[in-house]
Amino acid sequence: MKTKKFGLKRSAFPRGWLIAVLVVLLFSTACQGLPIEIDLPWVNTPVPTEDPDPPLDTLVTPTPESTEPEPTLTTETGAGRLILWLPPELSPHGDSLAGHLLQEKLNSFAQEKKIEIEVRVKAQTGSGSLMDSLAATNLAAPPILPDLIVLSATDLHLAAKRELIYPNTRLQEMMNDIDWYPIGQEVSLVNSQVLGVPLLANPLALVYNEASLLVPSSDWTAIKDNFGYFGFAADDAQAKYLLLLYSSVGGEVMDAQGRAILEEAPLTEALIALKEGQGALHISNLTVGFQTEDQVWNAFLNRSLDTAVVPVVTILNQQEEVNNQPKPALTEPEITLGSAMAWALGNSDPTRQELALELLLELTETEFLSSWSEALGWLPARPSALAAWKNPNLKPALEKIAQAARLYPPEEVVNRLGPALRNAALLILRDGADPVETAKTTIESIK
Repeated sequence: MKTKKFGLKRSAFPRGWLIAVLVVLLFSTACQGLPIEIDLPWVNTPVPTEDPDPPLDTLVTPTPESTEPEPTLTTETGAGRLILWLPPELSPHGDSLAGHLLQEKLNSFAQEKKIEIEVRVKAQTGSGSLMDSLAATNLAAPPILPDLIVLSATDLHLAAKRELIYPNTRLQEMMNDIDWYPIGQEVSLVNSQVLGVPLLANPLALVYNEASLLVPSSDWTAIKDNFGYFGFAADDAQAKYLLLLYSSVGGEVMDAQGRAILEEAPLTEALIALKEGQGALHISNLTVGFQTEDQVWNAFLNRSLDTAVVPVVTILNQQEEVNNQPKPALTEPEITLGSAMAWALGNSDPTRQELALELLLELTETEFLSSWSEALGWLPARPSALAAWKNPNLKPALEKIAQAARLYPPEEVVNRLGPALRNAALLILRDGADPVETAKTTIESIK
């Protein structure tokens, strides 16, 4: 795990990077004595250089880890230092344009406030994930908790439940601004309380070849009216497309108690749409074998599909893959579903929070968020930020998709309903099952 520091040392920003190391903390007997790896900062004196003001591209790559004997560990914290935890796709490390932009913003803030900023990159899932690290650090090393952390909607709810993130009246004030997409407003709330500030979104979209004569409908149920071969991940364990199709006809996924449910009438309507699309020969036979959205996208690139349902981020980050063939265009749906990320406060100290909120205001400001999100290939949570994108090719459709996007249901709901919906889709497309009967048996299977 790499650790990067930004900020002032003595009177100028150092050329050399502060070096991160991994230390193993042993939990108390309450945690069964399991060793947990947590990266903590060491401070090394920068090596003087002949160039006091290096260009940006020399600042974005950390120096190799030191082979010198380990210095004494310091966990000294205070208002003079901020710690940020980010998922890999937002890392300022490396030499990407997005990384440069974030690096530059953090450097500027650190120099203005005369502080240090540490960035730690952690995976969103698996061992050492953001959530695992947050829980472990809260227990074993509270002084080095992150002041700002980027979490998915699912993790934001989980962190709130575990009391690992904190409210602040200024978070509410930021969300009182009307300049947020609906999916951004959704991701900020946990039980009607503002605990996050929306950052980026990744909704599903229908893509087709711009050079073709295809103009797919914005109505997800109009599968039989789309020309050409249509594909989605029918064998996806989360059944994202069928879930979207079901939601688009008014299907509810939770009852008043928050329990996962499926309603017979809208589910039947969604399955009839699949059946009719297959009957009109507009759903590719390849669809039943697609387990991931990457497989769908690759089939689209290979021209095995004329239209495909994939996340917007896939399209934005792989446009170079279609430079030698017709460029993809997007439909403008009335509703779509997607994931989102938000900033949250991971430290309860009021002084640290105030400084973190000052940085957060700059990171969500329209001009920066616009250039950063466009470089990342993610939809920004602010309409003004998307409106300021410089590339006009997909922007009109993206603006409507972002406005139509809503969050996926909670993870526990998707995990409960996904396998049943996947089975229903496969019964229709692979086995030719009756939609009415399939809807009934699917609902029975989740009771």
